[in-house]
Amino acid sequence: MGIVAFIIILCAMIVIHEFGHFIVAKMLGIAVETFSVGFGPRLAGFRIGETDYRISAIPLGGYVKFRGENMEMLQGESEGSIDEFLAHPKWKRFLVALAGPVFNIATALLIPAIGIMIGFRDSADQVQQPVIGRVIAGSAAEKAGLQPGDKILSYHGRENPKWRDIELDIMLRPSETIPMTVERSGSPMTLSLTPAVRQIENEKIGESGIEPFIALENVRVLGVRSDMPAGLAGLKPGDRILSVNGQPITAWHQFKDVLRESNGQPVTLQIDRKSSRMQLQMTPVMQDGEYKLGFAPDLSVFIKTTSVATALQYGWEYNWMWLRLTGVAFKQIFSGTRSARDAVGGPVKIAQETMNTYDVAGWAGTVKLMGMLSLNLGIFNLLPIPVLDGGVILLIIVESLMGLVGLTLTMNVRERFQQVGFVMVLLLMGFVFVNDFVNLGRSFFNKPAAQEQQVAPPGK
Repeated sequence: MGIVAFIIILCAMIVIHEFGHFIVAKMLGIAVETFSVGFGPRLAGFRIGETDYRISAIPLGGYVKFRGENMEMLQGESEGSIDEFLAHPKWKRFLVALAGPVFNIATALLIPAIGIMIGFRDSADQVQQPVIGRVIAGSAAEKAGLQPGDKILSYHGRENPKWRDIELDIMLRPSETIPMTVERSGSPMTLSLTPAVRQIENEKIGESGIEPFIALENVRVLGVRSDMPAGLAGLKPGDRILSVNGQPITAWHQFKDVLRESNGQPVTLQIDRKSSRMQLQMTPVMQDGEYKLGFAPDLSVFIKTTSVATALQYGWEYNWMWLRLTGVAFKQIFSGTRSARDAVGGPVKIAQETMNTYDVAGWAGTVKLMGMLSLNLGIFNLLPIPVLDGGVILLIIVESLMGLVGLTLTMNVRERFQQVGFVMVLLLMGFVFVNDFVNLGRSFFNKPAAQEQQVAPPGK
């Protein structure tokens, strides 16, 4: 089902983007000849009026073809009918080009906003106050003077930060000194945290050594990786973990402590499944520098609002967080502190992330991922690169500025501009595809050998 989820969200993002161009063009009286999901030869479709709605062979994008966008009329070879694209004023063409990215960005804003109005479960550490539950010995957090029970008041200049912001920001800032203010015993304290550098496969990320405080009666399983020890041992979503190696578990960091202290030796989980108790034995595997069993805990709380304003604010804050972190990553690429090869991903990487998200978080998590991807797609298409929507917008702006001084943007210049853009996009696509497969190969060959798993017989 993971690959099905990837195909669905990929097609959904493409359709939303192209529908933005399509509907605005129709509203402005511009004729649309083709609405295609995918590139290349036509596989299937139907025609309504002037428009051919089709599915094409290469599902890596899509396009809307307007009548009269071949620029013949600019040379006077065709007078052009009133509904042709280039026969329309620049402001109309500008709105049509802008509509696709705007629809993607609007979708990214609306997904979390609608989600919170319907009501959904979100990670408890993201909606509760950021209180430190554990500080790992010898970690950057311990060196900074942080202690369990500290409440984080500000982080890197941001007041009242959420754990999600803090965790992701730390990952993007290895070795960078970050000012923060915490409340300890009722008094504020200002400290400086310098995340340690942690190597995960071919990428360096920051690691602080702090974990949030989340009080639990038991750890409930949200999702299980079928190829990891938990899945191989028979752990299932909905199971409640009562104890590990006989130790009762009342907080998530306690569970992680037991795994860390196991040093890769088998652990025994006592679980409750539909009011029946049983024991499962599994052996943690080392992955990304720590021992893991391969399941996602349900550390969530139910959140809901009936206020449209609150919902839209939530949607904005959620997307602004990802936008800000994307900006940090690009800044690091241009400054040379982060490799573009490690930070840029294409369809293969997106497919991997989608399938992993579906495995551990189901459709709810997959739809949230679609919102983030839709935001990235919208922003990417606004880049002033020929062939992309941003390139079309740039041409319209240049054409307008030249018109102010009595000059005309010639067909030859337009064609050269498009040719350069086409080559740039082909090179970029080639880079991300090769990069995805290289990283996939590295992940495969660096993957630790699977350890034989045994399922203990059920016991009361």
